[in-house]
Amino acid sequence: MPETKPMKNLTYLLTLGLALSLHANAEGDLTRQTPNTLAVNLGSEDGRMVFEPSHLEFETGKLYKLVLVNDSPHPHYFSSVGLARSVFTRKVQTYAPNGDRTAEIKGRIQEIEVFPGHKAEWWFVPVQTGEFNDLVCSVNGHEEAGMTGSIKIY
Repeated sequence: MPETKPMKNLTYLLTLGLALSLHANAEGDLTRQTPNTLAVNLGSEDGRMVFEPSHLEFETGKLYKLVLVNDSPHPHYFSSVGLARSVFTRKVQTYAPNGDRTAEIKGRIQEIEVFPGHKAEWWFVPVQTGEFNDLVCSVNGHEEAGMTGSIKIY
């Protein structure tokens, strides 16, 4: 039986409505966001105890890929309870010096240790605003040597 004009119009409207609703949902789908990438050096090649940069800013609702790079001769921690409590973690991935991915971790993250010559990526979405002065490397003596920083989520 051939489709009538009212049926064709209804089919067109339903198809258009479905297409528009899929587009609207895609914009709010955090799994489809392109991450904002920010690299932080943990320590320095010459052994200085620093976070570079030492002040980080994030915006709620945006996906971030925080790349933690340790080119120093020492292991370092990236630790901030304030940040950990204010974000939804999608995953953490770790990489060997040759670039091979060595692990993927899911769930709540509070502290990440990165070995010399390695890097880690922390994928997260900030869900709560705040200012935190609790970014530290918790390796014995590193905080006292200057490995501290601050984080702002707006």
